[in-house]
Amino acid sequence: KIRWFTETDISVAQDEELLSLLRPSGCRQLLIGFESVVKRSLEGMESKDWKLKQYNLYLSAITKIQSHGISVDGCFILGLDYDRPDIFQKTLEFIEESQLLEVQLTILTPFPGTRLYQRMKREGRLLKEVFWDRCTLFDINFVPKNMTVEQLEDGSAWLGSQVYGEDAYTRRKNHYKQVIRNLSSISPS
Repeated sequence: KIRWFTETDISVAQDEELLSLLRPSGCRQLLIGFESVVKRSLEGMESKDWKLKQYNLYLSAITKIQSHGISVDGCFILGLDYDRPDIFQKTLEFIEESQLLEVQLTILTPFPGTRLYQRMKREGRLLKEVFWDRCTLFDINFVPKNMTVEQLEDGSAWLGSQVYGEDAYTRRKNHYKQVIRNLSSISPS
């Protein structure tokens, strides 16, 4: 009777046995870092570009996982180097198309001591060199490559209002409830 969630990646969608065991075990949600809806933004994010190689599977993986009664909490980073001002609309369209129930939107954050911080410092893109108070994942302390700081701030606020607004969340929740009803009519878990 325990309800739980965990973090994973989309490879879980390729394991039918695991998917069939998650809900009966009490799992109700998987948090998955998709990071970006722009393929090029995933280049170099990891040393072996694993997420980039999975990009074309994002939508089908979300559908498959959620069809097992496990909601997906999709996480996205805004302000990546290839993000342009249209990233906010593109992210909203992906969220709506994928029917993600939960969404986490964060701002790229060059934490001191990281390679990202060092690169942005070399490139002269840090707004302030010491800024632990801005390491919230929601504050901006760098100059984006393909938009202004103001565009990133305004676009993020707009996207948040679209994603976290009551109407949008209710639409996503109603869709997910229908998935659960359909699942319940098929199996007793």
